[in-house]
Amino acid sequence: MKLRVVGPGINQVVTLKQDATVNDLIEYVGIDVKTLRFGYPPQRISLQEDDVALRQTQLDELGINSGEKITLELSQSSESFSMPPPQPKPRRVLKSTEMSIGGNGEDVLSVHPVPDDNSCLFHAIAYNIFKQDDVRALREMVSKEILKNPNKFNDAILDKANKEYAQWILKMESWGGAIEIGIISDALAVAIYVVDIDAIKIEKFNEEKFDNYILILFNGIHYDVLIMNEFKTVFDKKNQPESDNVLTAALQLASNLKQTGYSFNTHKAQIKCNTCRMTFVGEREVARHAESTGHVDFGQNK
Repeated sequence: MKLRVVGPGINQVVTLKQDATVNDLIEYVGIDVKTLRFGYPPQRISLQEDDVALRQTQLDELGINSGEKITLELSQSSESFSMPPPQPKPRRVLKSTEMSIGGNGEDVLSVHPVPDDNSCLFHAIAYNIFKQDDVRALREMVSKEILKNPNKFNDAILDKANKEYAQWILKMESWGGAIEIGIISDALAVAIYVVDIDAIKIEKFNEEKFDNYILILFNGIHYDVLIMNEFKTVFDKKNQPESDNVLTAALQLASNLKQTGYSFNTHKAQIKCNTCRMTFVGEREVARHAESTGHVDFGQNK
């Protein structure tokens, strides 16, 4: 479990065991805490020194999950020798790849870029879920699922033979799309929301199955990650109003990015192979070219 902990003299990401208790957190930061504040809108938990049961309660039982930001308020005794009160921070100037969430001035949704190497979809999902690059494992997951269900993933759906596609998707130069998103979403038991910059809409995969979801940003030829406060990547649609505010911010950010030329319409614009200079329209044409030639360097034909 990873948490961002802030308070007087404290602003750090801490790593605790999954079944960590309130007392584990207090011992980790090494100060006497009077109050824990977390969630949106903020929930406040007051800690009394003699409340042993509360201090031994697991954090997840209180609704504190990995990725949460916790604000600490100190007891009188700790405040007497703590660092001087922090000065008011200047209002943050947002970049073009950032958007304020809920208008509170504290929470920010931003673009976390991933490598542009034809595995960007897998990079984005792996970062959201694992905070590490596990591209190969995700490709293997997709390949095995396709082979296991030849009726569901037939030639008409895949636009090629089942076994051929299962081998093709293992190649690092093969682009992933809706088929791969659906399979990975089911396998990891998390909904995947794709924020389409060009259409300024959110396409939701398995929203009806799972409450938890991740956000990936699609500009027409490339996927990136959307991340809250440079840390949180998994959201809960039942956690209101935070979830609604995050999705609103995602669409506002998509609109801003489209205006700055960040989007790319694959149905209208051309994609250029930077290796042989040939041009194509649509991802499928590019994928076929990459498969037949081994070329992997593509960009917008301006």
